[in-house]
Amino acid sequence: MFAVLRRLTVFLLSVLSLSAQQTHSHLNDFKRRLIGRDALIKLTVTTLFNEARNSPHEWGRGIDGFGMRAGSAFGRRAVKASVELGVSEWTHEDLHYRRLGAGSFITRIKHAVATTYWVPHDNGPGYTLAAGRIAGTFAEAQVARLWMPSRVNTMGAAMQSTAGAAGLDVGVNIFREFWPHAH
Repeated sequence: MFAVLRRLTVFLLSVLSLSAQQTHSHLNDFKRRLIGRDALIKLTVTTLFNEARNSPHEWGRGIDGFGMRAGSAFGRRAVKASVELGVSEWTHEDLHYRRLGAGSFITRIKHAVATTYWVPHDNGPGYTLAAGRIAGTFAEAQVARLWMPSRVNTMGAAMQSTAGAAGLDVGVNIFREFWPHAH
């Protein structure tokens, strides 16, 4: 697993150096998605959740298992952020969530769900499918199979992981919609 994580780190550094030539806004988004406060909170919650479930159990419990789970979560985040950056830059997607902040509970839920995958263009009016988010979610689950134990190194497990990550993206936007907002 550590050899794979080392390769992933080299890949990530390559993407960072190449993306330095990208627009400043997308590069800042990449850094925020990788090591920002929200990213670190998600990494911690994911790692603790998987540690509590002992998933995958082949990694065991304790500091070694926790470290493997944290490394895996960071590796997945790096893959997702890299793919999101590249695709959203190319397709001019603005992946920032914008609260509706008013209206009925159902209206706000619909807004949070819909705007997870239907986002504004970053270069003008109109909306587009969040291809970067979709591709990043799919890629993170597929690439993670490289370092996962053979029992969960299957296409079925990757698709379950993709669905879970997509649901988490929706859940995070619902949370953002209703969390008290400082003005």
